[in-house]
Amino acid sequence: MSKLTDDGLASMDKLRDRRFCIGVTGLSQSGKSTFITSLINQLQQYKTSNLPGFSPVLTERLLNVKVHPLEDATLPSFPYDDAYKRLTGSDPQWPIPTKNISGCLLELRLAKRVSKLNPFGRDQFSLFLEIRDYPGEWLLDLPLLETSFSRWCSQCNAQYTQSPRSELLGDLLDDLQQIDPLAEADEAYLDSLNGRFIEFLNNCKYKGKGLSLIQPGRFLIPGDVQDSSILCFVPLLKGGNYTEGQLAAASESSYFKVCERRYKRYIKELVRPFYKKFFSRIDRQLVLVDVVNALNGGPDYVDDMRHALTNITDSFAYGNQNRLFQLFNPKIDKVVFAATKIDQVVSEDHESVRQLLAVLVSQAYKNAQHEGVNPICEATAAVRSSKEIDHSGERGIAGVGIDGSPIGYTHPTIPSRIPEGKEWQPFIDWKIPALKPPKGLSYQNADAIPHIRLDTVLNILVGDKCV
Repeated sequence: MSKLTDDGLASMDKLRDRRFCIGVTGLSQSGKSTFITSLINQLQQYKTSNLPGFSPVLTERLLNVKVHPLEDATLPSFPYDDAYKRLTGSDPQWPIPTKNISGCLLELRLAKRVSKLNPFGRDQFSLFLEIRDYPGEWLLDLPLLETSFSRWCSQCNAQYTQSPRSELLGDLLDDLQQIDPLAEADEAYLDSLNGRFIEFLNNCKYKGKGLSLIQPGRFLIPGDVQDSSILCFVPLLKGGNYTEGQLAAASESSYFKVCERRYKRYIKELVRPFYKKFFSRIDRQLVLVDVVNALNGGPDYVDDMRHALTNITDSFAYGNQNRLFQLFNPKIDKVVFAATKIDQVVSEDHESVRQLLAVLVSQAYKNAQHEGVNPICEATAAVRSSKEIDHSGERGIAGVGIDGSPIGYTHPTIPSRIPEGKEWQPFIDWKIPALKPPKGLSYQNADAIPHIRLDTVLNILVGDKCV
């Protein structure tokens, strides 16, 4: 009898429902690397971690957890050990955000439930959990697959004339609006504009509160791009002044045709292969969202997050009317949206954060108007870096700032619905300090990372597979 290959064994495990893949992604600055680090840590240290919401631990059926090498040699391993080391020691630091795809494979050894119908069944079994980590910006590129270059330029023009993008663009907005799409392309000038455009996208992600909807995502996180010229195009905001026929008849050396060719290559060589080869392996999806930060930014930032969530929900639409996902033959059966960093607010407001996320996700699904997987919403803190205090009879948050100094604050009551009118002002005025990870975790002793409700997220994603 011939020996089965690793891929063959993996396929058999999957057929027996003993192996499945969770995709983990997140909107801007949602703490994805930190979340994955904590998730792996909680499972490895299940005997000492606080996981009352994870049924296999609660029922004492989880017997062991091992980390195995990935069979896919092209997929880099998630840097768990390095990330965990950064969270421990005398001067803990947050994990370094990953700039590419990565993954890990966990084996959960579980005790079977006793069954009268199968008294001769095995007492134990292994569940193989593959985690695939990828940038949220890459997921937000999916709609480009069905968007022409001229259409994308029109969408950019509508976005860029609105706050806060118009302020972030500065002089670049006028320069982009002045380019005649039919004019002969000046490669040096195009290269200069492209550099400024990428700087603008970086500002969208990192400046101020950070926007959620950022395209093209590979301009910020290119991954393993062999030919950088594929990233050298810009939106031509003056394209709306011409008909589709005029643009189609433009010279091959015009700004329009040069940028359009590179835009099409971007989709063909980067976007489409990612979804066909990487994304199609995913069975369940977790999307991390920093709702508190968007609320702090104000109505423009919350609205931008809603638009990003609409794009994401389209990614999991695969009804009969959706041509996009017929290309990928997806099999995702569960999508979980999780609001992160809820240790920034007092515990009595955690449920409101979850409900606010549910409102945004509900609106996104309504706008997407598709058949697809019903979403589930949760709220969590992968690493609890604060504690609650009493301040003059009012509950507040205490922690350590990035500079090492102690921090204490109170905050407005988090709403369970989107604020309106003057209701926004207390959240815009609120200054959320950046907190360091908690001190006292030991790498040598493999301490479990403190968290909030990560066990509930874990149970939603994995619990039903552990039986």
